[in-house]
Amino acid sequence: MGLGIIVRDPDGLVLSGKAVFINRIVNSECVELYAFLEGIWLAQSLNLDKVISETDYASIVNKFCKHEDDITIFCYRIKEARKMLDSFSKVKVKWVDRECCVIL
Repeated sequence: MGLGIIVRDPDGLVLSGKAVFINRIVNSECVELYAFLEGIWLAQSLNLDKVISETDYASIVNKFCKHEDDITIFCYRIKEARKMLDSFSKVKVKWVDRECCVIL
């Protein structure tokens, strides 16, 4: 699987980007979470102060925004992401519709 991360400034100018290839079979939710974590690491490496993370995977946004106790490995990673985001002055995690339409 492959994933891409793009960091933009408030005007939409691309500041940095990263492509990652994963050589193991994982489900799409895990890949989205991995992209989320990679985006946080990239933002930290750029010494950014404010972060808006967008994903089209609603379950990640829901699990991130709800502070429920869940003992799955997936939710453990979400908790790690929350701790990592404490270093930023402002954080927003939101769902965006990236549904692709094909016109025939």
